[in-house]
Amino acid sequence: MDAIDAPDAELSALLDDSFERLCARPVGAFIDPELALTVIDRLADPERLAHWNERLWIPLRDRVIDRAAKSGVTLRDWLPPEAAAKVVERAGRPRPLPPKMVDELVASERVRDGVKATLTEALTSFVQKASSGGGAAAVGGGMLRGALSFGAKAAGKMLGGVGEEIQRQLMDRVGDFVDGAMSNVQQRIAERLKSDETARALGKRWGAAVAKALDGTEAQGAKRLRRVAWAEVDAMAPAVAAHNAQRAPLRAAIAEELVALAADLEGETVGSLLDAAGLRETAHAQWRKVGAAMMAGSGWRRATDAAI
Repeated sequence: MDAIDAPDAELSALLDDSFERLCARPVGAFIDPELALTVIDRLADPERLAHWNERLWIPLRDRVIDRAAKSGVTLRDWLPPEAAAKVVERAGRPRPLPPKMVDELVASERVRDGVKATLTEALTSFVQKASSGGGAAAVGGGMLRGALSFGAKAAGKMLGGVGEEIQRQLMDRVGDFVDGAMSNVQQRIAERLKSDETARALGKRWGAAVAKALDGTEAQGAKRLRRVAWAEVDAMAPAVAAHNAQRAPLRAAIAEELVALAADLEGETVGSLLDAAGLRETAHAQWRKVGAAMMAGSGWRRATDAAI
């Protein structure tokens, strides 16, 4: 420590006393919503944000990605074995789909059109093959094919072109049948999606995906991060932050949360929080170290005279 106008013990006593005074202060005395919004306004200046983004954030991000690119550490290594196992087990539990989401999805025009097209195509193909006697074996093991084939041939012989007319009428009825069946089909799809079987299947897939992700390395993550268009993100970030800093609902929410925080910490002092965090001794040592450097010389006398 530089030479000072008083013995070390005197300055140390002054610093100890000021630290105890700080610790005795209520935390709420340092929570000022209006001041916080003013600070946000200053920090959210686009030019200032761009400056600190370029000077600190971008170099930090690049160093982290470069370091990760050389790492074989997996995400699983970041977790104790029991925690990793718990994450995988929890991810693999049945995951039922929200009923409201299922109903809206199944009733959507896109799904309805897709199901209708599939049913129409399947029934049309079936009628064509069955009427010609060429494709019904899979349905009736030969019996249905023979019956339809016989019926088509008999109709052709006895009634001339009536057989073809029957096929045409069947084809025309396909659309009516599909329209009438759509409600039941959609209901069956919804029931299937809401079923316990589907929930278990989704959970199993999600659990396997999480287990696979835990075995991914930091190098693989770095490879994906390098594909991000960071230049575009960095160019937009200051304007996005500045825009949100001026949004009235967000500003009101921040002020309300600070008021709520002060209420939650009512009765707490700076010292009690430091004790709860186990940092009182560390903070005290830093207070002495920084305070001694700042108050070296005659400066600390002026501070004392000013009752700081």
